[in-house]
Formats: sequence, C-alpha cells, structure tokens
Amino acid sequence: MNSLTNDPGILACMEKHNWNVGCLAEMYPEGKVGESEVCIMGLNQNKGQKILLRLRTDDLKGFRKILSIRKVLFHELAHNVHSEHDGEFFKLMR
Repeated sequence: MNSLTNDPGILACMEKHNWNVGCLAEMYPEGKVGESEVCIMGLNQNKGQKILLRLRTDDLKGFRKILSIRKVLFHELAHNVHSEHDGEFFKLMR
C-alpha cells in the first residue's frame, strides 16, 4: 500500500487533476476473478472519499502483481470524475 501511496506517477496524476483520496485501504477478496458472477478488483466510495483495492490473491496465499493493482487504482481514480463506465470514463482513465 505504501508503494502505491508514494508512486510518482499516481501522485502526478492526482496533482494534475486536483484529486484527493481520503482513505486507501485493502478490500478482502470475495469471489474468484474470472469465475464468480460478482468479483470486483477495486471500489471508489463517494468520489475518492475511500478507495478499496483487492491486493491479495483469491486463495489468500499471496499478493497480486503491483502493476495490476496500480492499473486498478488508476481505474478507481477515474471514478472521482465519472461514475459510469462510458467513453469519457475510459478516455480519462487512459
């Protein structure tokens, strides 16, 4: 979590868009990625008041790769502006 909160790319993006995150926390892994009907990798509550990230693997024996977690964080940060997964959301996320 520390490497994400201190990541120069994430910090630059947040500064550029004047975004704030009140709390960045781990989300317990429920469901299995690619198998379960509902299985999310991240969640943005109240446009950045709290962002939850799924850090651990489905079996709880390890952690996901930092680059995949970082990608999820950028996705959740884009929800600070756009709630829906529409064209404007994906444009901002990229």
